[in-house]
Amino acid sequence: MTTAAIQRALTPTEKIYADVEMYVGYTVRTVGPLDPDALRAAYAAVCRAHPQLAARLEADDGGLVFVASGVPPEVQICAGDPGHPLTGVELDEYRMLSALNVVRDGAEASVTLLTHHSIADAHHSIELLAALWACYTDVVRGVPVDLPRRPYPRSLEDLLAERGIHRAASGAGDAAPLRTVTELPASARVPMVRHVVQHRLTAAETKALAELGHREGVTLNGLLSGAVLLVEAEVRGLPVAELLFRYTVNLRNRLDPPVGPTEGTNVVGGGLFKAADDVGPGAVALGRALGERLRAGLADGSIQRSLLDMVTQPAPHAKARPSGPAPAVVSVSNWGVVPPLRSPDGLLLANFHSSSRRKVAPGEFAAIGGYVATTFDGRIGVDLAWPEGDAELPERLGLLREGLGRLTSRS
Repeated sequence: MTTAAIQRALTPTEKIYADVEMYVGYTVRTVGPLDPDALRAAYAAVCRAHPQLAARLEADDGGLVFVASGVPPEVQICAGDPGHPLTGVELDEYRMLSALNVVRDGAEASVTLLTHHSIADAHHSIELLAALWACYTDVVRGVPVDLPRRPYPRSLEDLLAERGIHRAASGAGDAAPLRTVTELPASARVPMVRHVVQHRLTAAETKALAELGHREGVTLNGLLSGAVLLVEAEVRGLPVAELLFRYTVNLRNRLDPPVGPTEGTNVVGGGLFKAADDVGPGAVALGRALGERLRAGLADGSIQRSLLDMVTQPAPHAKARPSGPAPAVVSVSNWGVVPPLRSPDGLLLANFHSSSRRKVAPGEFAAIGGYVATTFDGRIGVDLAWPEGDAELPERLGLLREGLGRLTSRS
């Protein structure tokens, strides 16, 4: 066993991401001069303040544990296409659970903060990203940086338990469709980067979509989800009612008391939605039905418990699953609004999008695809994240552009 300081053991809702070595990237596209030394100083300051960034995994007799790494993570910089923001990055969960990767091409660059999903979800990581850019700006301007030290983030299990929320009784519900990891051993998996193509609305289109949602009583998330369901039904040649829609919910402000942005590792729930046959065919009707299902899931606690239920194996007496093909699953994660990011004079932060890398079985490559929605600088962006070269990606992108265009023109 290591002599490094043990932070704590991984809980089941954290270990599922270690099983597939999942790193999620938060990529900022920049135009203008970047100061590598200032980036290193800023990243080091954020890592000191948030020890999860400078942790690594280690195997213990009782399972996996987070331990303090003896070597701080380094900024990795290479020349290349900023449209491929993970170029050159080296990731190893037994060495470091975060990374900062820069890909430069002249005045343009991508700057990506990568966090292992076992230490932080998107809302947690975006808070760290904002701290990183604030520190970078201060370092460039010669302002001293000294962030307050935070404790290691707590697990979802602990945060829910102290609020009286526990998993459902054994055998209750059907958590299996939410499972996102393979049961294969690590030796059978290979790294896979999801290439992102983004459809970004203009500020005017974003405003028009929000106004449509307000008039129709549908959230922006509902409208985007409805549009995605229509795209996937067209691409897959299936009725919308045959698609199983999977989405995530930030629980921080839905718990009592609320949870701070970096207080927990993965403070999220997951929901499933399948459109009934009587739901109208448009994105507005689908979004409204999805919103009703979400509110019902929050009211009965199933959304709050969902990750706890997901990682619980069915009891031996649980009802066997029906045989047959797996359901057609559509996955959307809405990361919400990215807060304003500070930058020094002369450096433009032009855009934001997701990136990711995980290990999969070779046969899973074609099936690993999904959508990520964010709002940055007043503009909605929808990331289509699929393995590079996916044959259906251009069709998906075109259909999404057309569908959202029809919605924004309705104002």
